[in-house]
Amino acid sequence: MESLKIQIDNKEIECEQGMTILQAAEKASISIPTLCYHKDFIPSGSCRICVVELEGANRLVGSCHTPVSEGMVVHTRSPKVLSARKATIELLLAGHTGPCVLDTRAALCELHHLASDLEVAPPRFRIKRPRFYQIEDVSPYVHRDLSKCILCSRCISACNDLAGKRVFSTGYRSFHTKVIVDNDVSLYKHFCKDCFLCVEYCPTSALTKATQPTDKKRGKKWTGVTPRPQAPNPECANLLPTLKKAQSRSRHVSPKLMASTAEALNLSISDVYGVSTFYSFLSTSPLGANVIRVCKSLPCFLKGSEMILKSIEDTIGIKPGEVTKNKKFSLELANCIGACDRAPAMLINDEVFGNLTPKKVSQILKRF
Repeated sequence: MESLKIQIDNKEIECEQGMTILQAAEKASISIPTLCYHKDFIPSGSCRICVVELEGANRLVGSCHTPVSEGMVVHTRSPKVLSARKATIELLLAGHTGPCVLDTRAALCELHHLASDLEVAPPRFRIKRPRFYQIEDVSPYVHRDLSKCILCSRCISACNDLAGKRVFSTGYRSFHTKVIVDNDVSLYKHFCKDCFLCVEYCPTSALTKATQPTDKKRGKKWTGVTPRPQAPNPECANLLPTLKKAQSRSRHVSPKLMASTAEALNLSISDVYGVSTFYSFLSTSPLGANVIRVCKSLPCFLKGSEMILKSIEDTIGIKPGEVTKNKKFSLELANCIGACDRAPAMLINDEVFGNLTPKKVSQILKRF
């Protein structure tokens, strides 16, 4: 295999083509902190803790998934890098519920150790409604405290790639994103009894063994074959069109529909539920006969979309997320409907209406 030379922190390193910056740094005994990364899984680069600075690049890159190239010059602890890492850790800590000092498992928490190593102060960011979830203790094997989850996806990879059970997935959007089981129910699977891989790979105490809650995580490491990139399930490409067609018939994506779709496409229910709750044009609750979606993107906002929304609310008597009593209308907000040149704009079913005014809105709604 072809070898090449790079520089990391002023140290010249000879490495093989195809290696990542993180692998090259490990070979040279240069430490780069990681959180979502684990050598047993395919890197995702989602947490951004392992970012480094490349000379000549205009942005920081994730070292866990960026391949090396001849002559590359890398800085792992420049002021720019350290500032970015600290800000990322602050954001992760801000989403936690309660201080780590009260957590008896803090000594085992990788996020806690990173915050300590980088001397991160209490988060500057204030969240109005911290992510708080009740502890799931219905399972006799694994307990979940999603208030401590940092969405690293290591539990998903462990369950999918190593255990082969495909229990977990991610659902919802933005700040409401969470790791889900099936249709967002509590974890209660009998095959978890002798597994605990998700617990071992969880970097925080979001997942713990229920049988002995004060025990440390098992010390043994995975000794099986490291997973290799899997060919994507070809049926995944059919999932979104299938759900859209089903919603057009039944006006929503029901749990029964998710289960039948998962079986037909050879997917897990949690994967189907995750897609159903992520895409804003899909709904898990029944919609009205006519769905009004008001664009809330910046161009529409600057052109008065709030006034348009208020006009619609006054006309049909409901607010976003609600359905009229006669089931004739649903009102939703959409991030963008691709009609910026006609702002403010809205969709009614699949028809775009632009250059709206309160008077024009009233005339349009009478058509329906």
